[in-house]
Amino acid sequence: MAFYVVLRGNVPGIYMDATEALKALDGFENSYMKTFKLQKDAENFWHSDKQATVSCHSQPTCNNMIEAYVDGSYDRHSQKYSYGIVLLNEKKEVVHTMQRVGANKKYIDSHQIAGEVFGALAAIQWAIQQHAQKINIHYDYMGIEMWATKRWQAKKAVSKDYVTYFDKLAQQIEVTFTKVKAHSGDEYNELADQLAKEALADNGKE
Repeated sequence: MAFYVVLRGNVPGIYMDATEALKALDGFENSYMKTFKLQKDAENFWHSDKQATVSCHSQPTCNNMIEAYVDGSYDRHSQKYSYGIVLLNEKKEVVHTMQRVGANKKYIDSHQIAGEVFGALAAIQWAIQQHAQKINIHYDYMGIEMWATKRWQAKKAVSKDYVTYFDKLAQQIEVTFTKVKAHSGDEYNELADQLAKEALADNGKE
């Protein structure tokens, strides 16, 4: 079990449910969340003098290094793909989350891979906007790294376009990669996966 302390969000507080914590961040500019394994640590942080910790969040110097967890999902019924992203600062604190649904027929046959690919690009773009010097992409599909580093040949539309956009973005920021085993209990990878799935579910309700 994890405890999520939302300091900046729609409803600040301590959450034990990841879904509710993500809802508290959704759409809130400069949102801020920190995760704890122990309830007492979460409560101590919530009741402490937090403002000094949070105040640097919007400053570029606090975001020289961004950690991004990206994941994709796909719905066969609607033929739509999606991505979920969890972004952390140098202190390993969640500073932003993102999710989006896509339905470009050009990429449909790549299913959830399309979501994860464009999630990685969106994370890099966000880091550049924050004036970060480096971003580390945590992924569970090898193509995210292998296509970008040219160790895999881009053959499909999704990989060809990914490489094109990646090459342009990589000129503005240093990008590194970390492989995460899917569905292995990695907290932020699970959150990214949850965001991607929720994006498809919410899109289906519209």
